[in-house]
Amino acid sequence: MTIPWSRRLTASFLAALATALVAFGTTELAMYMVNSLSLQAISSYALYFGIPALVLLIVVLLAGLIDSFSSWWVALLASLVGGLLGAAVGGLVTAQGQLVKYLDQVVGFYLFFIVASTVTGALLGRRVWKLWIARPASRGRVVFVRVPASNLAEGLVTHIPRTLVDRDLADKQWDDYVAAFAGSGWQTVEVAPADRLADSVFVEDTAVVLSRSVAVLTRPGAESRRAEVAAVGDKLREQGLTLYELEAPGTLDGGDVVRVGDTLYVGRSERTDADGIRQLREVIAMAGLDLAVVAVPLQGGLHLGTSAAALPDGTVLYSSPEIDPSLFGRSIRVPVGNSANIVALDEKTVLVPASSPGTAELVADLGYTVVKVDLSEFEKIEGSAGCLSIRL
Repeated sequence: MTIPWSRRLTASFLAALATALVAFGTTELAMYMVNSLSLQAISSYALYFGIPALVLLIVVLLAGLIDSFSSWWVALLASLVGGLLGAAVGGLVTAQGQLVKYLDQVVGFYLFFIVASTVTGALLGRRVWKLWIARPASRGRVVFVRVPASNLAEGLVTHIPRTLVDRDLADKQWDDYVAAFAGSGWQTVEVAPADRLADSVFVEDTAVVLSRSVAVLTRPGAESRRAEVAAVGDKLREQGLTLYELEAPGTLDGGDVVRVGDTLYVGRSERTDADGIRQLREVIAMAGLDLAVVAVPLQGGLHLGTSAAALPDGTVLYSSPEIDPSLFGRSIRVPVGNSANIVALDEKTVLVPASSPGTAELVADLGYTVVKVDLSEFEKIEGSAGCLSIRL
């Protein structure tokens, strides 16, 4: 997991502060009750427990900076160490050089503080840390795109015959595609160009956005495309996202992921395998996100996203007769020969490839404003409207 440094520092400080304050407060309350509800006890013990609480804060802060709160058990251990070190320092202050008194102070007098520190850090501190790490970043809608490579025409083709790509026309179509997002109020972020990576314009395959603050970097099924991922990760980090990465040998293409509300439909395709889907489920669990993953067997076709996409209201458009529409709940098949790969620009506007007039008519008939963009040159290398961008 890769967490932006500023977010990690803030999360760690807030977790440490919460842990130290609650451990200090509960210990003071315990002393108040033990001493027959004496207010004098609270003030007299404040110094004794204030210094240990400060030590605890420092230890928990350092623990958070090295991701100790990612695991409940590691968080428990880090908080225990913080409580013990705090008690040790407090014992030095109160024992005044007497070894027996020092041991008695640490084991007896500070025992409740140690327990309070351990429990608070593992439960409250870890909760605060995870909530801050996963919080939505304050940004508008962001679309990540990448300029077509000079060797675009050499892009992978697996299910259609290779035809000549007009590079100048492709550049114009890409500009029109980006302009459609800008016209709907999206902030455009360009990933660094990769002039020799032919398929790099299809950025969708390199990452899956799980929330406004969490994304997973994929491991594309085509080995030649794995070099595309690093630069995309750099831009996502710049936007403050926490990133997870898939590990070999699992593979996952972002184009196989179709999101409908809180459900991710993932195509089990030539590019996405069972291990990639399993790892995606694990990432969602580790990130603490309430998302479901539904695997969809895919026979023929490059990606699930090529054959299905969701309208803003959650209705799924699909084009392949091999797809079971009951998987999606509300679904509509587009006219034969038309693509279902559309992109919702906002709640009322949908981008539709100009090559699919039947889909455009269907979407307009459902009450949406349709923005048509010619993507013919990208379609010649199995590209589609969705795969040219990552939407956040």
